[in-house]
Amino acid sequence: MQTHENSNHGLREEFLNALRAKADRMGAKGTSSITGGELNEESICDWKGSNGIHCRKMPDDEHGVLRISIGGGDNLPVTLNYCVVRGGIGQCIELLEKALKALRECPE
Repeated sequence: MQTHENSNHGLREEFLNALRAKADRMGAKGTSSITGGELNEESICDWKGSNGIHCRKMPDDEHGVLRISIGGGDNLPVTLNYCVVRGGIGQCIELLEKALKALRECPE
């Protein structure tokens, strides 16, 4: 049984290391700051939903654009479900509901 746990631990570490490397590359290029935040930018509030999703509300976009970033998945070796928003929560929910409707119409 220990072998299975150790191999799972290795998979988790490999996965997390790959995510860290990607985040470092994106940070160096400045490609991950629109929704997630600039270096040292602080969130307005952070919370964990009753469904386990980690949420963060960032300051409004300088142009008033609503922004929603969602990621994670139950198929991953680690739990990292998250949602980051910029703009009014109610407005972001309305936009997200429109996006969900459009996604349900995917022809795939």
